[in-house]
Order: sequence, then structure tokens, then C-alpha cells
Amino acid sequence: MAKTLVRTYVRGFDEEVLRGGIPRGHVVLLRGASGTMKSSLAYSILYHNALQGVPGLYVTLEQSAPSLLEHVASLGLRSTAVSDVLPILDLSRGREHLEGVAARMEEIAGGKAAEGSLLAVFKGKILDLHRRLGFQILAIDSWDAIELVLEFRDRRAETFAFFEWLRDLGVTSFLVSEEPAQGRRDGALEEEFLADGIIHLRMAPVTETSYQRRVQCVKMRSVNQDSDDRTLLFENGRFEVARAIG
Repeated sequence: MAKTLVRTYVRGFDEEVLRGGIPRGHVVLLRGASGTMKSSLAYSILYHNALQGVPGLYVTLEQSAPSLLEHVASLGLRSTAVSDVLPILDLSRGREHLEGVAARMEEIAGGKAAEGSLLAVFKGKILDLHRRLGFQILAIDSWDAIELVLEFRDRRAETFAFFEWLRDLGVTSFLVSEEPAQGRRDGALEEEFLADGIIHLRMAPVTETSYQRRVQCVKMRSVNQDSDDRTLLFENGRFEVARAIG
């Protein structure tokens, strides 16, 4: 039976690199340093799927929704065209907001705080929207903010449990993630090992004074992907890739 694939709508990436797309239900890391357009790529994937009628949800924990919408508008992506099928869940107030909701839940429960209540609130918000909207693609921006806000104690076990929860939702998930600093590299291997896919973005020096954005599909389970570097371009509201030279 053929796999259901989720397209990125990045020209030259779906067919040439992913052999058709990302298997539905995968948890995919979009990892790279600041300025590599990770968030823009995540939103673009959901946006172009939404234009085809595939509902999505974009969760932002760092950038406020107005700021995000202003940014994507500058890229030529008209959020108003997909507002019904691509809502934004704004949790940019992070821990403060989740703690407020958790406190209200505690009051309702007669003063009994649920263990891991912040994580329960976070999951509850996403589950509620999933029940109401039936979104098929989820982007969380960012994985690093989740770790800070929810204060994972056993990083490997809690990462595994969270990724399994995402898979149980039956949606395809994209987690925007900063490239770890050199000293943190070993810890970052946990989510890289547990994720179904890793798309890595970076700035590559071309000359002493110029750089190009590059994208590489490092890993994609169930796909015989092409792992070569590609140059990542953005023009006229669309991402596209080209063979990297040099």
C-alpha cells in the first residue's frame, strides 16, 4: 500500500530529494543557525499545503503572532488567504501564560495541582484545536523554547514521550530548532536520534565576503532520500532548491 506523503512545496526538493514528500505522521526537525530561514520554511510548508485545503496549525512560543504575520507578509505569503485552515496558536508569553492556565485548572480541581501541569496545559491546547479543526500538519516554533518553558528533567525520556505523543495525534509535525552550540552537541543527539526526519539549514561561505543558504535532508525514515547539499533560494513567495556548487 502506497504511503501518504506530505509535500513541502519547495521546488526541486519534494521529487529530487524526498522522492515525493515526507511520510505522513513523521516528526521532523528543521534545524539550523539563526538567519537560515527555519521559521519561514516551516510556515511556508504549512501555508502552501493550506492553499491546497490541507489544514495546519502553527504554534509560536518565541515570536508573537502579529510579528510572525508581519514577517510572512514581507515574504509575499498572504496569511488572510489561509486564515480558516492555518490558525496560529500564540504562546509567546511562554511559561507565564501556561502557568496562568495551570493555576486556573488547579482552582477548578480544588487546589490539587496535576503533575507536569504545564506540559498538560500545552498538550491540552493542541488537542482541543485538533478536535475542533482537524489539522493534519503541525509546526512548533521552537523545540528549544519548549524545553525551556516545560523544564524537561529527564531529557531523553521526556523527548521520547513527547515525540510519541505527536505521532499518536496522527499529524505530520515540524519542530523548528536552533543548531546547538559546540558544547551542547552531545545533548542534541537525543532529539536527532528520536526524530523521524532532520532537515538541516546552514549558511555556507561562497567567497570571503558572501554566503549562500544551504539545505540538506540528513535523515528521513522510510525514504531513500538524497542527502546532498542543495542551495536554498526564496523568490516570489516560494522556496526552491538548486544543486550546490563549490
